[in-house]
Amino acid sequence: MRFLDLRCHASGRERGRMHGERFAGEIASLCEIRMYLACKISGFDRAALLRVADEHLPVLRAFDLELYEELVGIAEGAGLPASQIVVLNQYTDLRDLKPGPAAGQEGHGDFDGGCTMLWARAKGGPIFAQTWDMHATAIPYVMMMRLPDVAGGDAFMLSLTGCLGMAGLNARGVSVGINNLTSTDARIGVVWSAIVRKALRAGRASEARDMLMGCQFGSGHHYLVADPEDVFSVESSGKKCKTIFTGEAASFVHSNHCLDGDIATCSRVPEGSTTYDRHEAMLAEVAGKPIADVRDAFTRLGSHKGYPRSICTNMATPENPHAAATCAGIAMDCNSREVLAVAGFTHNVEPEVFRVQEVR
Repeated sequence: MRFLDLRCHASGRERGRMHGERFAGEIASLCEIRMYLACKISGFDRAALLRVADEHLPVLRAFDLELYEELVGIAEGAGLPASQIVVLNQYTDLRDLKPGPAAGQEGHGDFDGGCTMLWARAKGGPIFAQTWDMHATAIPYVMMMRLPDVAGGDAFMLSLTGCLGMAGLNARGVSVGINNLTSTDARIGVVWSAIVRKALRAGRASEARDMLMGCQFGSGHHYLVADPEDVFSVESSGKKCKTIFTGEAASFVHSNHCLDGDIATCSRVPEGSTTYDRHEAMLAEVAGKPIADVRDAFTRLGSHKGYPRSICTNMATPENPHAAATCAGIAMDCNSREVLAVAGFTHNVEPEVFRVQEVR
């Protein structure tokens, strides 16, 4: 798996430029894949998609100047317009926006992945794990980033080349991850990967939760933030947001459909989605045998029960290389600060191990 250490750069712009320069070719390739898929699914033409992507930049700048600078720095380092880096990062949300009459296209199909998430109180402390499912052609671009933590120590984040981040753990034991939700009230909003990165700066899960509750979301996501003491599950659509779980049970599972009825009124489940199958499969995993530790949680991410509509899957074919597949997996121990991660399938594989430097 690719690895990028950004601790030596003090500013967001410097971190972004290093990221962009280091992976310029990969970033350009992934931008092209995601622009193609976003246009195919949403109905935007390329010019309209990039115009809409540009509209996200001032919203990101107002949300967090440092993360805005980092995204622009990635674009500069890779030699690409910032709008293309927005598409790379905001791909799932852009698919939910509807083009204006000038776009002149009609979308075709809309499902290319999901994630299965698990949080559990194990004997040694809380464990947070998830798959990251997306178009199978994203697998070559998966990487881990090492970031400076604002209170000292460091943080590890699962990401893609050109992406600000998708899931991770910081030096205070705060972990964050996401599931995509398909909203019917999508709008121009904060780039979701920047929301994840900002959550990872938090000193406590409650601080991250409070930040989430005040966000201008672009489209639907489920965010889970946890630390050694607390856990908060937040579902959002483009315009709604609600905390739906705060540790009332010993475990919690989420996939790509809303569990809250109010948020569900602004969401839909795309045709062909495996979200209900994967949700039931993970619930059965936990009910059959409680999670023992972080390695056990990672192993559960590799389940092939019900394949291909399983927790770990691969629906890609030579005729449809962009179909859904498990592109990565991550499991995090909020107490020991151990992170297990893999690029690609999670079934019967040995993960890479990362250990966050704690703040004492």
